[in-house]
Amino acid sequence: MRTFVLVNLTRFAFSFGLAACGAGLLAQQGAQPPAGTTAPLPPRHFEPFPNRWFAPNWPQSGAEPPPYEVNEPGDKWNPYRQNRLKGDFPVFGTEDIFFSLSVTDRLQAQVRNLPTPTGISGTGGQDFFGSGKQFFFSNDLVVTADLFKGQQAFKPVDWRLKVSPVFNYTHLAVDQTGVTRVNVADGDTRDTTDVALQEAFVEYHLLDLSDRYDFLSVEAGILPFRSDFRGFIFDDSNLGIRLLGNADENKWQYNAAVFFMLDKATNSGLNNFDSREQTVFIANLYRQDWPVLGYTTQFSFHYNDDHRGVHFDDNGGLVSPSPIGLALENEVRAYYLGWTGEGHFGRFNITHAFYQAFGEDTRNPFAGQQVDINAQMAALELSYDIDWLRPRLFALYASGDDNTRDDKAEGFDAILDAPAFAGGEFSFFNSQAIRLLGVNLTNPGSLFADLQSSKTEGHANFVNPGILLIGGALDFELTPRWKAVIGSSYLQFVETAVLETYLELPEVKRQIGVEAFFGTQYRPLLTNNVNILAGVSALFPGAGFERIYQDDEVLYSFFLNTQITW
Repeated sequence: MRTFVLVNLTRFAFSFGLAACGAGLLAQQGAQPPAGTTAPLPPRHFEPFPNRWFAPNWPQSGAEPPPYEVNEPGDKWNPYRQNRLKGDFPVFGTEDIFFSLSVTDRLQAQVRNLPTPTGISGTGGQDFFGSGKQFFFSNDLVVTADLFKGQQAFKPVDWRLKVSPVFNYTHLAVDQTGVTRVNVADGDTRDTTDVALQEAFVEYHLLDLSDRYDFLSVEAGILPFRSDFRGFIFDDSNLGIRLLGNADENKWQYNAAVFFMLDKATNSGLNNFDSREQTVFIANLYRQDWPVLGYTTQFSFHYNDDHRGVHFDDNGGLVSPSPIGLALENEVRAYYLGWTGEGHFGRFNITHAFYQAFGEDTRNPFAGQQVDINAQMAALELSYDIDWLRPRLFALYASGDDNTRDDKAEGFDAILDAPAFAGGEFSFFNSQAIRLLGVNLTNPGSLFADLQSSKTEGHANFVNPGILLIGGALDFELTPRWKAVIGSSYLQFVETAVLETYLELPEVKRQIGVEAFFGTQYRPLLTNNVNILAGVSALFPGAGFERIYQDDEVLYSFFLNTQITW
């Protein structure tokens, strides 16, 4: 009985003390300033704000509320402080419409040595190619305005309007005439300017599929889209309509997009407003954490209907149809079925891709007749994380055509690829356009030896030698500001029949050569507002490459890329 009374007395005393403290706190919150003073008191706990973005206009009633400051005051020029121009506060007197403005300057400079035809016609042989030394400079100024409704941190926006004009200047200097322009009288330098819309689209939220913000939205306009993890088949910003969404708490993501392709400026690669007479349809489906946690699987379907007619590029060169043989118009209808994946198994990282292409080309320029497409591509990259070091091994196979004159097209080609794979932008073979008698052995930003007249203005070509690439690299994260990569690749043709037929050159070997690359990235501000990328790559020709170009000179590229963003 005594124990019972003591326990209850203790509880009563404790409750009384809490009540007294609470009453004191409430009295303090509701207290008025001492007599004779005008200093305002802090707002009461749980006092309602006009909205979540602005402090209450207390104590001056009717005053414009200042932006709500957390830790640091806002700064209209500092993108990392609270800023109306960076979407930190709503605009137009609303609570959920935001505006974000960014300005980016991208600079590229390259000193390179490429196989370069002389400006005077020849009959082939060593004298056909002259000095290949070139200097290339390009600068893009990108202004992006993004107006959207909704608090996108936790759910999709209700709607978005985004516009990104780009202002470009490009300079090219070579040691040969007839390279910068078809007309040799135009000299050996070229300066061009372009203004383009790389983004101009509307996004609208159609509906929610669950209370976990699984959703369905639509985008329409000039919009960016990459169809797989690494951009093997399609990676571009173009005119189209895209349906996008997710399901099952974001475990599934899906896209269905159709693009009515715009033409590209020849020297800058930016959009213009002319139709390219090409339609592309893409559907893909991602499944996260399947079949294991940390790994994402993707299945995709692509359709490319390219019926471009006669077209000359901005420098006066014929690019459609390819300037080969009779140069007759052709149409390409190609389908792609793909399976790709990316993720990790413990500390092992994996990226893989496989594509099967089929369809038809009504009059292939190399075969000289209608051909049926049957081509394959496979890629694999394995890496392992060791603290600040990541060793990588990679391989890529694109099938080649073994008989130029039959009605089969067995060399793999993409729609508009930009693969971030193997050496990527550091790789010589991936980053440079290597010319070969009116076509390109390979195009800038592509790994495929597809013999296209132009990656952006010509047709996909499935009668090509294909390519096999095997290599490795080391990625170093030396400091939070400084990264580096060093690597090497072995390259060879899969088949050489089309090269022998086109060049009328027997016994072309398969060896393209060995390339080595080194690059470094430096971020002086620890953010991506200032990015400096520099490096060097070189291709040491193999027997097949030497046979084609009748030269064993080492090809190289020194490059500097900078990006400054506000």
